[in-house]
Amino acid sequence: MTHKTGRPSQYVEDYPNLTVHPLNCVPDERPKGSWTNGVKAYKKGTTSKPSELVGWFYPPRLRNKGHRNYSQRKRLPFIEEE
Repeated sequence: MTHKTGRPSQYVEDYPNLTVHPLNCVPDERPKGSWTNGVKAYKKGTTSKPSELVGWFYPPRLRNKGHRNYSQRKRLPFIEEE
């Protein structure tokens, strides 16, 4: 599922074994392409109250964009000059 279609809400009551991280553990203003989306944790509401966002099951994190270039450079044979 991509971020464009969205993810169904996941509730704390449905996943009691997962840790809920605070909302402020990631910056609000962050470049769109360099961060993963993360999974938000909601608390189920009652009939009179809507669902409430309480934190993250999996917080957004920086993407590991440069890992391929680094590993390719590392594998290149070392050529000694005479």
